[in-house]
Amino acid sequence: MLKYFLIEEYRRHVAMTKKYSLFVFPLYIIFFTAIGAVFIQDVLAIFPYRKFILMNMLSVFIYGFGVGSFEFLGRAVEGFNLSNTYSILPISSKKIYLYSYYRDAIYYTLLFLAPAFAGLLLSSPLSHLTPLQISIFSLSLLLSMFLGYSASYLAFSIYHRSRVGYIAFVLVVFAYLVLSYLSYVPFVVAEFQITKNPVYLAVSVLAIAGMAGVAYMLTPTELYEKRRFRHGKLAQYHRRFKDILFAKELVDVLRGGIIIKSTLTYFLPMLLLFIFVRVLNRVSSRNVYNSLSLTVMLSIFSTVVYSWLTIMDDYRYIAELPLQPWDLIKTHIKIHVLIVSIISVPIIIWLNMGTPEYLPFAFGLFYLNVFYLLTITAYLAGYRVTSMLFDPGVVMKFSVYSVVPGIILTISSINIGLMGTVIIIITAIMMMVLAFISIKRAKKKWKYFD
Repeated sequence: MLKYFLIEEYRRHVAMTKKYSLFVFPLYIIFFTAIGAVFIQDVLAIFPYRKFILMNMLSVFIYGFGVGSFEFLGRAVEGFNLSNTYSILPISSKKIYLYSYYRDAIYYTLLFLAPAFAGLLLSSPLSHLTPLQISIFSLSLLLSMFLGYSASYLAFSIYHRSRVGYIAFVLVVFAYLVLSYLSYVPFVVAEFQITKNPVYLAVSVLAIAGMAGVAYMLTPTELYEKRRFRHGKLAQYHRRFKDILFAKELVDVLRGGIIIKSTLTYFLPMLLLFIFVRVLNRVSSRNVYNSLSLTVMLSIFSTVVYSWLTIMDDYRYIAELPLQPWDLIKTHIKIHVLIVSIISVPIIIWLNMGTPEYLPFAFGLFYLNVFYLLTITAYLAGYRVTSMLFDPGVVMKFSVYSVVPGIILTISSINIGLMGTVIIIITAIMMMVLAFISIKRAKKKWKYFD
């Protein structure tokens, strides 16, 4: 059964884009990992070794937790696939999602961690890292990612037992990550990497096995979708917003638990990033980032929420309706702005508590960049944003369009002055021009679903 899960994953990604594109990402990872490793001594001259290791291990854990949450909580509502065939095949949902856990662990290890290991080995003549050092570091990354996978698997099983329990578990995970980053409690994988103590290795393996085992036991044998909560919601939202597509999208947000999932994949990583920036400011004895530049970063990473909205649609069915792709894109954009506002507005206010005079500018920069990135995404990726993740051409174009103005806004907002303000205004004007050009092109480009 596991073989078929892996085949499905491969076909799913290949179906989204060109066949060769799936193999380009490992090459990207090998290249950038090798380049980064060459400058490892310069990085360690800025960051203490312990903080550097802790930051890496926590980041990989968050990645594993986010990918796992996306797969476990998103795949079940994505349409017909092996993850939800327990309703028609003689196999329980308990076993189905255990195979899903194995699939993700194998697939993303081969797609990301194995190339990272290869990149580190290639860099060894210049980075002067020994094969033993690289192997131990790669093992630590693997353990950290598996901890994230296992935690997301356990969160999924708790989610289907108790929503309150699920929220409580996520809060415990978040608290543990924050306390680990602040060095109040040990993050076991980081301690293994730093001390090479096999006790931490054993604890890490036991934690992975323990969470996966408990998750398997807690996953219900049969999963039943609860519908009472959504009864009458479509008509209610239609009456309130006078837009049936907008109403349908809101129902999908409720049906897919997208607020919670967006919190996991957007809010949690960004909050930890802000904590890291505060530590970085303290280590460097100067403000590397301020509230305005962090707001720009917040808007850049908000794009991840958009992919949750596009995962719910069955485009083969929608293509039969009297709709155009732009109708869906426009609705996705509206809902995206609503969701990121719910999550981001409190963060922006919190970031600017010490400088309330920056608050209007922070909101302006945030929504400027959100609108700009949405229009670029709409033009390049259309109504299926997930497909852009596996198309190198789209990724490269999106990177150019997003990274360049993002860097300019971030750097210019660190030290606000006359020159910085002028650069921000010029950049904002150019972004607005590009945004409206992208909208016009997107309407012409995405007229049909095939």
